[in-house]
Amino acid sequence: MHKVDESEKGRRVKATMRTKHIIGGLAVIALAAGTYVMQSHRTGPADIYPPSWTTGAINADITQANIGDTICNPQWSTKSERPLVSYTNSMKVQQISIMQLKDTNLADYEEDHLISLELGGSPTSTHNLWPEPYNASVSDGGAKSKDTVENYLHSRICQGLMSLKDAQSQIVSDWYAVAQQLKGRLGSVDGLDNDDQ
Repeated sequence: MHKVDESEKGRRVKATMRTKHIIGGLAVIALAAGTYVMQSHRTGPADIYPPSWTTGAINADITQANIGDTICNPQWSTKSERPLVSYTNSMKVQQISIMQLKDTNLADYEEDHLISLELGGSPTSTHNLWPEPYNASVSDGGAKSKDTVENYLHSRICQGLMSLKDAQSQIVSDWYAVAQQLKGRLGSVDGLDNDDQ
């Protein structure tokens, strides 16, 4: 067994503390830049949630103060914010490879915004996009089901029943829990329309 002298232990502790400080600093920077931190407890199976790098990121141009001019304005459209398909498809290919997904058929995934554009999500941040499967391990857990949750939260924001920040927090924390609440009220969670590509 290798013995570690006290001076080496001290260097390791200091290095660990520096690493924790740097990581903590990055977390603060990420939050200041509009990136959410994922919640550790979720109700659904792992395959319906994004990978660890997809923490959610907001569009700084959309705020609670201007939702009447942006996401809640009938003249506003996600098309004005949506990235080009060439951008999202390129990202989808890269992420499918990084995630080592067995299914590599691009048509089986929606390059989804964790915080959707209609909820003030960042259109192009890698912290807000991931290849979400259309078919998941649970029938109500694919991309179409998440779209229904996005539409529901958007409606609540625009009716003044929920703040923009609360809706963003719910979608990041556990969109599937919101879907299950809707399912309990409506009897099903079918996608109303496809927000993302």
